[in-house]
Amino acid sequence: EARAAEWFVATNGSDTAEGTNWMTAKLTIQAAIDEATSNDTVWVSNGTYATGGRVIYGAQGNRVAIDRPITVKSAYGPEVTIIQGGDFEAVRCAYVGSNATLSGFTLTNGATRREGDVDRERSGGGAWGEVSGILTNCLLVGNSASKWGGGSYGGILKQCTIRGNSSDGGGGASDNILDNCTLIDNTANNGGGTFRSSVSNCLLIGNSATYGGGSCYGTLEHCTLTSNSAHYYGGGSCWGTLNTCVLTSNSAQYYGGGASDSTLSHCVLVGNSSQKGGGASGSTLNNSTINGNSASTRGGGAYEGTLTDCELRGNIAAENGGGAHGSTLTNCALVGNSTLGYGGGASDAILIHCTVSSNSASQDGGGTRNGSLDRCLLFGNSAGDFGGGTYCGNLNRCELIRNTSSRAGGGSCAGVASNCLYEGN
Repeated sequence: EARAAEWFVATNGSDTAEGTNWMTAKLTIQAAIDEATSNDTVWVSNGTYATGGRVIYGAQGNRVAIDRPITVKSAYGPEVTIIQGGDFEAVRCAYVGSNATLSGFTLTNGATRREGDVDRERSGGGAWGEVSGILTNCLLVGNSASKWGGGSYGGILKQCTIRGNSSDGGGGASDNILDNCTLIDNTANNGGGTFRSSVSNCLLIGNSATYGGGSCYGTLEHCTLTSNSAHYYGGGSCWGTLNTCVLTSNSAQYYGGGASDSTLSHCVLVGNSSQKGGGASGSTLNNSTINGNSASTRGGGAYEGTLTDCELRGNIAAENGGGAHGSTLTNCALVGNSTLGYGGGASDAILIHCTVSSNSASQDGGGTRNGSLDRCLLFGNSAGDFGGGTYCGNLNRCELIRNTSSRAGGGSCAGVASNCLYEGN
């Protein structure tokens, strides 16, 4: 079996040279790749590489096309080793083929065509990867795609930073597997940070989109999403599945500051904001913490969601449902939520075996208003008008203890109660 070879590239090299050592280095990365065979390594010295390349599909150019199972690696790291595409002539920075690896580069100024095959010619401004293609320790910055994946489309990204890229879907990355990556300040119509991607152990910071500021249609695990924003739905995530993630300080103009239309398990949502559902809107949440979120209308913590074994604490809504609005909550704790309207803990909600304590409403229903409660404890809630514990609620086997209101119905008012215990209201 032939021994794997090494090839060398430097900005003072020559493509007519042998490329077998630094003294005979090639000038362009592509020239060295073209000499390599399976399992070889191409070493690239520091500098900017803005010439050479190859078309792999259609008319889309690639500054570097790794069309064989080899490793292309910088000698001194991404800070000083740059692959530069071409935004005006639509040259992508890198194509990473099956079982190929690109390691330690900055990929910048890459761009796709505006016409042609959607996936192969209009996607992946910085990098386009086959399923087994790998980018590691790379910086993808300032790239654009007319369709998917401004920074990257396809393939696997490990320990990469993806910043300031743009596209229609997945400003940072689309259809990728990402591990231990950081995505910052990327923009898109759908999924400012990521789109249709599997994301683990990543940071998504300051990305923005119309839908899904941080991520759209993604699966995220052990990720932190902070300060992302969406014009419509899902400041942090939209139409996603999240497990053991932290969503903080994200915002959406209309629905779901932290997440919209997503499924979240073992997550923490803190300090997110939107018009409806400051923490989450239209989402399913399990074993999650929803604290200190705010809504300019309804559902400071959650809006029209399904919540099980969750804590909602210190959320605020301007109109109603400080903790939650229009939701179904099972085995949840609603503590210290507030609203300037009605339903400090929850409004128009179904609560089953929940604890509702120390919530407040400037108007009616310090604990809850409307909806139904089954086997719930309402303790120490307060209302500015009627129903310190609940107003207009249907109660079954509930305990109402030490709730207060300024006008009438310290425990409950204008509701229907059966088999309930009242004490100290």
